[in-house]
Amino acid sequence: MKLPIGVAVCLVALVIGGSEAPATIEAQRARLPPAAECASPVAGRWKALAFFEIQNTWYEYTLEIREDPKDPTILTGTIFVDSWAGPADRIEPPEPCIARDKGKMEGHGSFVNGNVTFAGGEYHVTEHVCGPRYGYNPDQFTGRLEPERQEFQSVNNDGGVAVNEPMVFRRIGCFENGRKDPGSNVTPPPFFPKRKAAGC
Repeated sequence: MKLPIGVAVCLVALVIGGSEAPATIEAQRARLPPAAECASPVAGRWKALAFFEIQNTWYEYTLEIREDPKDPTILTGTIFVDSWAGPADRIEPPEPCIARDKGKMEGHGSFVNGNVTFAGGEYHVTEHVCGPRYGYNPDQFTGRLEPERQEFQSVNNDGGVAVNEPMVFRRIGCFENGRKDPGSNVTPPPFFPKRKAAGC
């Protein structure tokens, strides 16, 4: 996750206002696309979308997870992240843009007895869209796979501001040797908590 520099985060918070985070597991789950069931229990494309209240920032993650052909407990792949500053009650990047970056990390991890770990290496910016530039601590996701949902409910620990930050990943696509069974469309949650006054 982003590591704020100086007073940039304070200024962003003053622009967009503080808010209660719609950060429940149910709210995260309701934002995600339909699930895909693949031949592999863990390989495929996984997505998460969550609001991080302390930064007034949205994070959209896409994990491309592959199994080692010699040892399926060893995972490799890529973590893509699109992060933008915006209010908690809006899941799309605002216009005009306040602060937004897209980047990626090489991923590595394991899948043992239903438990998933997937961690990022060095972060590389692929597109600086607007706003101040930030440092970024590589994300470290750990969770347990739920095959009936095609999800794993993880926590993120990045060695910085993210400490056991909940993140729900749903598998949304398979690779070439997998099958895909779309689920039903899921609408966003019908509520958002009251906003509170901004401040640093």
